[in-house]
Amino acid sequence: MSPLTKMQHACLDAIASYRAMNGVMPSMEDLRIALALASKSTVFRLLKELESRHAIRRQRRKSRAIFILTDKCPHCGKPFEAAKG
Repeated sequence: MSPLTKMQHACLDAIASYRAMNGVMPSMEDLRIALALASKSTVFRLLKELESRHAIRRQRRKSRAIFILTDKCPHCGKPFEAAKG
């Protein structure tokens, strides 16, 4: 499987950063704003791709139910920026 795209990596960083700053996971709208996207459907697609790459896990029908499965990229092994001390 290929490494995460820049946008997928940015989405994962945004999730981790939001959690670190606010103590809760971001909503789709929070991610849309953080990534400067025009549509929540793009956020949905990014989350679906991250889930298929085993970088996150989501719980259906639950608000803010995103679980980061690792603090490192599952493909390249580099730590996510928000996970750094």
